[in-house]
Order: sequence, then structure tokens, then C-alpha cells
Amino acid sequence: VNNLNDQVKALGEDEQLTIAANLATAKAKHQQQLKQQNQLQNNIIKIQQLIRENREQLIKYQEDLTKLEKQKKLLNNQLPELNQEQEQLQLIVNATQVKINEIARYSEEIITNQSKINQEINKITNNLNDFKQTVTMETERCQNLVTKIEQNRELLTKQEEELITKQTETDYLTSQLSLNQATLQTLADDISTTESQINLAQETEKRLIKEEREIQRQLDKLEATKQAQGTYASNLIIQSQIEGIHGLVAQLGRVKPRYQLALEIAGGGRLGNIVVTNDQVAAEVIKFLKAKNAGRATFLPLNKIKVPHITDTVALRYVSGYLDLAVNLIDCENQYRSIFAYVFGNTIVFNDLESARPYLGKYRIVTLAGDILETTGAMTGGSAPQKNSLHFGVVDNQEFNNKQRLEEIEEILERNTALIAEETIKLAKLKQDFTELRQQQLKYQLQQERLRDECQNLAIQQEKLNLDLGKDRTELEIKNRQIEQLTPEIERLNQELIMQQQSLAELAGAGVHQEWQNYQTILQNQLGELRNKEQELQGTQREIKEITAEIGRISEKIRATEENIVEIEQQSLATEAESVEINQEIALTLEEIATNEKAIAALSTQLIQIKQERDQAEIKLRELQQQQQEQTWQLEKLKQTQNQRRETQIQLQENLENQTAALPNPLPEIPPLTSSLAEQLNMIQGEIRHLQKKLEDMGAVNMLALEEYQETQARLETLTEKLNTLAAERTELLLRIETFTTARLQAFEEAYTVVNENFQSIFATLSEGDGYLQLENPEDPFSGGLNLVAHPKGKPVQRLSSMSGGEKSLTALSFIFALQRYRPSPFYAFDEVDMFLDGANVEKLAKMIKQQAQEAQFIVVSLRRPMIEVSERTIGVTQARGASTQVLGVKW
Repeated sequence: VNNLNDQVKALGEDEQLTIAANLATAKAKHQQQLKQQNQLQNNIIKIQQLIRENREQLIKYQEDLTKLEKQKKLLNNQLPELNQEQEQLQLIVNATQVKINEIARYSEEIITNQSKINQEINKITNNLNDFKQTVTMETERCQNLVTKIEQNRELLTKQEEELITKQTETDYLTSQLSLNQATLQTLADDISTTESQINLAQETEKRLIKEEREIQRQLDKLEATKQAQGTYASNLIIQSQIEGIHGLVAQLGRVKPRYQLALEIAGGGRLGNIVVTNDQVAAEVIKFLKAKNAGRATFLPLNKIKVPHITDTVALRYVSGYLDLAVNLIDCENQYRSIFAYVFGNTIVFNDLESARPYLGKYRIVTLAGDILETTGAMTGGSAPQKNSLHFGVVDNQEFNNKQRLEEIEEILERNTALIAEETIKLAKLKQDFTELRQQQLKYQLQQERLRDECQNLAIQQEKLNLDLGKDRTELEIKNRQIEQLTPEIERLNQELIMQQQSLAELAGAGVHQEWQNYQTILQNQLGELRNKEQELQGTQREIKEITAEIGRISEKIRATEENIVEIEQQSLATEAESVEINQEIALTLEEIATNEKAIAALSTQLIQIKQERDQAEIKLRELQQQQQEQTWQLEKLKQTQNQRRETQIQLQENLENQTAALPNPLPEIPPLTSSLAEQLNMIQGEIRHLQKKLEDMGAVNMLALEEYQETQARLETLTEKLNTLAAERTELLLRIETFTTARLQAFEEAYTVVNENFQSIFATLSEGDGYLQLENPEDPFSGGLNLVAHPKGKPVQRLSSMSGGEKSLTALSFIFALQRYRPSPFYAFDEVDMFLDGANVEKLAKMIKQQAQEAQFIVVSLRRPMIEVSERTIGVTQARGASTQVLGVKW
């Protein structure tokens, strides 16, 4: 079996792990290659899409260029015709101008005089009409202004009264809003605090409930282990709920784990005996077993069991290897001391077999390894039995602590539930008050805004009314003065108009003026056509220039697009070549993976065969061990039966002697008794003796017992009250401790999450790989440590101890930077942290430090150029003459 185990270990742990590591590395490399292949395929698709888009854009540019060239050609064809039409119109205008000049030479004086007179008449007429209209309008305006001034005075008085009222209301609402705002802020703070307390209490409750379930599961497991002992008959008896059954001997005591094996082997089959209150209970259970046909069991009545004489072992206290009497190593109730004294008798416990052998035949000895040395000289030993259904309860402080912790959790949960209910009611009341006050605040704000708007409008209206009132008064005075000044001017213009009309009538006899006016009209029309034609010609020329410029821009775009297409096609060819190379690498990696998988499959097949052989050998070995154990148990059972019969014989002889001594002398003549009446008589006499002994033990009656009872009762009530107060305070303190623990866990989880995210981002930037933080015990972070899981680019996941110096540096620096991003320190001092890094990684680290330096100061000792180049200030240190150093300023 050992040889087979060695072969399994060699195949499963050495060779298979080596191949599995190679397979994992190949698979990781294959995944990386597939990722690169997918990226290249995506790049090729994007490049092809970009080529199609550029070609489509090129076609569109060419179509636009063709359209513009056609349009330019059409406009160039129209340009000579427009120039010819402009020249013809210019000749016509020149001829008309010559004709007008000829007529003007003959009638220039007449036309000039008529024109002057007409202009003067028109001017006088217009002035006269304007003056008359102005006088009429100003008169009406004066009347309107008087009415408006009176109305504005009344409205201004009314608005001043209303404005005073609104301002008073606004001041009152402002004071109320200030008070409400302070109250709202207080309520909001209380609500936030209460919600935080409720959330913290709920998280504490969840955590405690989870802990309670785990502890209860452990206790249930221990209880199930305790209950799952004994034979079918003993289990049936314990489950029968017959009054007076205490349990198996093994269930009534506990031992320390160190002594458990020795005491279980020393107790042997007696550990499966059933302890009952008296022999009457034992008789009832025996009848029960007979009725159920459930087998046999041995009972130990507490009222009848005889404690053997315990040998004095004082002389062994200073013997090397001696521990103690076996019965003294049992932790049990006092009423079961006689039971365990009966089970173990004078058995003593030694540390090992070598220290026990000198006392062979003098004492019954058991060693911690389970070896038995009988007083007859017999020795029993070997490997520890693998199957034993009878076990002592182990004296484990953990079980006691778990039960005590369970009680504490129940008290804390009860107090926490009450606290959550109180805080929930308080929160609901605070929210209701906040909502009501907020509604009132909104109502006040709306009223205040409305009043402010009304006040502002009233102030504006009042200011406007004052301005209008002043303007109207000034305007009224100006209008009155203007009316007084215009009246004599109107009379003078009327007389001048009559005189000009007479002069015009004298010059109206000549007909040259009409002809001049006709040619003048023709000239104006011709000039209009000429201007239109010139504008049309200029617009055509401007359009030709714009089209020419647009043609140049489109041609430039076409050239740039063609160059871009050529560049993109070259990039596409390079990407396809790289894709072909990646495909070849993938094929090689797949062959390597297939080779490793075949090797693992072959090893697995061989391992399965060897495991089957090992399992068959182990099964055969267990069968032999079981046969040996059954024979050992059978021998032990026979020895136990023999000892029990000897003890029963001794006990019967003692009972017979006692009964003979208790008889009167001479013996009275009594009628013959049946066996059942004799048993009842013995039972009654024994009960009488027991009651008499209890009565004697009670002693004399204490006459002050009632007064002492009352004093004790009063003191008990006082102490009970103090105890309740202390219990409540203790529960409150425990709840606060648990609340602080929950807050600490929440703070840790928050920090851990942020630092983990920062570490993943920074490690990916520095090493182009992936890494993350891992808790050793996520359920209880404070009971375990923190692992840094790092996967540099192109390498499998490694332990920190297996990494190179540069990888270790990058991993540690990533963790430091992750902590800094979460909670920066004022400054950081790095001493040659880039010593193990190559040039590319030094540049990455320098960029990272420069980026992080925006939040903190970095003092870096370095000999690497990339690190020195990004520094804001550089200080050189060199060795001067002698043993001292010299600090120099360095300029870059």
C-alpha cells in the first residue's frame, strides 16, 4: 500500500503537475494569441471599412468636381453675351443723355426758375401743413397729458400704500424662512444620522445572524456526534423517554483531548453502560427491551453501584511519566463520580509505554497511546482502533465559548431589534416632520417669491409712474410754448404761398419743360436697366470665382483621399501579414496544448490503474484490521463479563452478610414470604433508612429562618435590580462593540474595493498584464492576510517569490500607488526602486510617478536617465575629496 501511495504521489504531484503547469502556460499563451488574432481581425475589418468609406468619398468628390466644371463652363459661355448687352445699354444711355443736354441748353433758364418756384411752393405747403397738424396734435396732446397726470397721481398714491403692505409681509416670510431653514437642516442631519444608524444596525444584525447560524451549526454537529453513540438497544432506550434514564456512561463525562484515547480504551465496553436513577428503573427498561425484542444492555443504578477501594498512588506522583488516576481525569457531575469510579477502578494513566513498564503487574495502567497493562501481567497495544462508536465529550472551551457567544448574540439581537424599531419610528417621525416643514417652507418660498415679484413690479410701476409724471409735466409745458410760437409762423407762410403761386402761373406758358421731363423719365429707365445688367454681370463673374475656388478645394481633397487610401492599403497589408504570423503561432501553440493534454491523459489513465490497485489493497487491509478489532472486542467483552460476574458474586455475599446481621436474635417467627413480597419489603426498608438519614442530616429547626428569609429576599430584590441594570448596560456595550465591528468591516471593505480597483488599473499600466488583490479569508478579513495575485504580460500567474526582481518591484509599486490614490500621504521617498527595471519599464514608472506627483511630493533616489528627465528638480550627490560628499545642482 505504501509503495502504491508513493507511485500515486509521484504520478499525481510531480510529473503531472509539471505537465499541467506547461499546459496552463500554453493555454494562457493561446488565449493571448487568440486575443491578438481577434484584435488584428477587428483592425482589418476597420481598415477595409475605412478604405470603402474613403473610396466612396473620393467618388463623391469627383462627381462634385464634374458638376462644378460643367457649371463653370456654362457661366463662361454666358459672360461674353452679358458684356455685349451691357455695352449696348451703355450706348443707348449715352444717346439719351446727349438729347437731354440739347433740350436743356434751350430751356435751362425756364426750367430752373419753374423748378425753384415749385420747390419753394412745395416747401411752404409742407411747412404750413406740418405746422397746422402740429398745432392740432399738440393741443390734443396737452389735453391728454392733463388727464393722464391726474390719473397717475391717484395710482401712485395707491401703489405706495400697497407696496408698504407687501414689504411688511415679505419681511415676515423672510424671518420664517430663516427659522425653517435652520430647522430643516437640523432635521436633515438627524435623518441622515438615523438612517446611518439603522443601516449599521441592520448590517450588524445580518452579520450576527450569520454568526449565530454558524455557531448553532457547530453545536448541532457536536450534539449529533454525542448522540450518535452506543448500540441499537442503548439508542432505543434513550429515545424511549423513560423517566430515570441519565444516559450512556460516555455521554455523562468529558475529558481533555490529550487523555481521550487512553480513557476510552481503558473504559472499554463499560462506556456503553446505561446510568439510571435506581434499580427499579433498570428493571422497567429491561422489561421494555424484552417487549421490543431489542437486545440486551447493562445498567448502572446510582443507588446500588458500589465504589471499589481506590489504591493510594501518592508514591507515584514523582515518577517520570505518571499522570494521574483515570477517574481523576474525568470532568463530570458529582452524582456520577461513583459511576466513573466503578468504570475505571484503580486504573492509572502513564505518558508512554516505556515509563509504564516498570510497574507492570502492580497496577492496571493505560498509556496515552492506548496501550493496556493489566495487573495479571497481560499487555494489550498496537495502532489506535479506527472504529469506535463510544467517545467521551471533549473538554473544549470552544464549545462553552460558543454557547456563551450564542447567548450574547441572542441578547444583542434582541436589543438591536428593539433599537432598529426605535430608530425606525424615530426616522418615520423625522421624515414626517421634515416633509411637513419642507411643504411649509415651499409654501413660504412661493409666497415670498410672489410678494417679491409684486413688490418689484410695484416699485417698477411706481418709478415708471414718477418718470411718466415728470415727463408729462415737462412735455405739457413744452407743447404749450410750441403752440404759442407756431401761430404767427402759420400766418407768414400763408402769405408767402400766395406770392409763389402767382409767379408760377406766369412761367407756365412755355412747353419745353414737358419734353425735358419725358426724356428725363426715359433716361431713368435706361439707367435702371444698365445697373441691373451690370449687377448680373458682376454676379456671374463672382460665381465663376467661387466655383474656381471650390474646384481647387475639391481637387486638394481628392489628392489627400487618394494618399490616405494608399496609406491605409499599406497598413492593411501589414496587418494581414501580422495576422498570418499570429495564425502560425496559434497552430504551434495548439500542437503544444494537444501534446500536453495527451500526456496528461496517459498519466491519468496510469494513475487511475494504480489508484484502483491501491484502493483494493486498502480495502483488504481494512477487512483484516476489522477482523482483528472484532476479535479484540470479543476478548474484551468476555473479560468484562467475567469481571462483572465476580463483582456480582462479591456484592451478593456482602448483601447476605448485611441482611444476616440486621436480623433480630432470636429470630421471630414470620409466615413464609413469596419472592415478590420479599423484594417489596427490602425496598421499603431501604427507603425508610434513606429517609431517616436525610432527616438526621437536616439537623435542628432554625426559628430565625423566616426573618432571615425576609432579609435575604429584600437583599435579593436589590441585587436582582442591580443585576438587571448591569445586564442591560452589558448588552448595550456588547451591541456597541458589534456595531463598531460592523462599521470597521464596512470601512475595510470600502477601502479594499477601491484599492483593488486602483491596483488592477495601475498594474495593467505598469506591466501590461493583469493583477488583483485577494483576501485569504473573505468571510472574516481580519483573521487572514492579503495576497497580491500578479500576472505579468506573456507569463502565467506566479507567486511573488518566483518573480524576477523587476516584476517584484512593479508589483510592490503598484500596490503602493493604489494605496496612495485611495488616501495620499504628504510625500513619498523611493530609494532606487528602478534598479531592477529595464529602460521601457523605467519610463512607465517615471510617467506614473509624474502623474501621481500631482497629489503628493515624491523624493526619488535614482541613477536612471528616464527617471531623472521627468523630475521637476534634480539634485546631484558626488564624492568630494576625502570621505565627505558634495551636493550639486543639476540643470536640464
